[in-house]
Amino acid sequence: MPSAEGESEIELFSDDYWDRAATVDARLRERGPVHRAVEPNGMPVWVVSRYADARAALADPRLRKDAVGLRAALTAKLAEAGRPTELSGLFNPHMLNSDPPDHSRLRRLLARDFTARRVAELRPRVAAITTELVDALPTGEPVDLIDGLAFPLPITVICELLGVPVANREQFRAWSTDLVAGSPERTMASSGAMAGYFVDLIGRKRADPGDDLLSALTLANSDGDRLSGEELLGTAFLLLVAGHETTVNLIGNGAHALLRDPHRWRRLHDDPALLPGAIEELLRFDSPVRTSTPRFTSEPVDIGSTVIPANDLVLVALGSANRDADRFERPDEVDLHRPQGGHLAFGHGIHYCLGAPLARLEAEVALGLLTERFPLTSLAVAEGELRRQPSAIMNGFRALPVVLA
Repeated sequence: MPSAEGESEIELFSDDYWDRAATVDARLRERGPVHRAVEPNGMPVWVVSRYADARAALADPRLRKDAVGLRAALTAKLAEAGRPTELSGLFNPHMLNSDPPDHSRLRRLLARDFTARRVAELRPRVAAITTELVDALPTGEPVDLIDGLAFPLPITVICELLGVPVANREQFRAWSTDLVAGSPERTMASSGAMAGYFVDLIGRKRADPGDDLLSALTLANSDGDRLSGEELLGTAFLLLVAGHETTVNLIGNGAHALLRDPHRWRRLHDDPALLPGAIEELLRFDSPVRTSTPRFTSEPVDIGSTVIPANDLVLVALGSANRDADRFERPDEVDLHRPQGGHLAFGHGIHYCLGAPLARLEAEVALGLLTERFPLTSLAVAEGELRRQPSAIMNGFRALPVVLA
């Protein structure tokens, strides 16, 4: 659809957008701070593309996220577009679909399990899982790094944290893919199947709690607070899907960005101390989350010279903002020595990603072990053969064939 300022058409979320998003995003930033678009499911939205406006929008209380209001706005927009109005379980009440004071309460119930200290305690287990997966990868021949490492590592970690059987991880992968990149019909089918699974699992956790996060969430905390049944189901959805999808893309996108110039990959082999800063640069350069989850305007909101009406839906283009030359020098280059901080890959404000420390840890361990063992690794296919997932929210490759050497 055309941009808000009415210039010539720029297609956002069209069939060929996913593999040329950086080019399209650059044109959008040149033309204005906010643009109209239609998501693959037919949802009309506004997209904020420049860094300063994106950062402000992420912290603007007029851009609301409470589940009731969000569901009403989404349903109305889908109805206007003549599309099915049923929504997936990702739009149930949970921390990411709430505003204060509910958001503060829900985040508090989860925050203690994702502190930097608690995540640091997971490093030995993350390292053990990573080593086992890397040991199983063939060398000297093409292997899909997504299937072999980027997916099984974070899904195994989050399943163990939640107390979900890891044996079901391929089923979770199929459901999750449908939720973030499937057709409306597949999204609803997988949402229903996942909801049924979690309703059964939560019931079993209540009857026989274990030493895991999902069991803990079924019980009251020290203040007597506890999640409602609907909140618990929404939180289970959120933790399982967001708890691995972001890291899958961070590892895959990061490996790809490094392997586009083999000197970068070998630089990390030669100097592992660069890894923490490299992870921040890879998050900025090819953000694992393309846009924020939807917000809706509680009143007219002025962004640049455009007034977005009340009850319209807004997406913040995190990946585009992270390539804004007004904020980052040489934004289209990977600079492993770039000063850390400032990127919006994990959002900003009260909805800043709670799982960011865990995603960073998993990516650092995975890319650290790969560059340590296989300094001569290369892409196994030409750049033009790689394809991205068609998701308005997530940004990642369908497969990443490499040759470990």
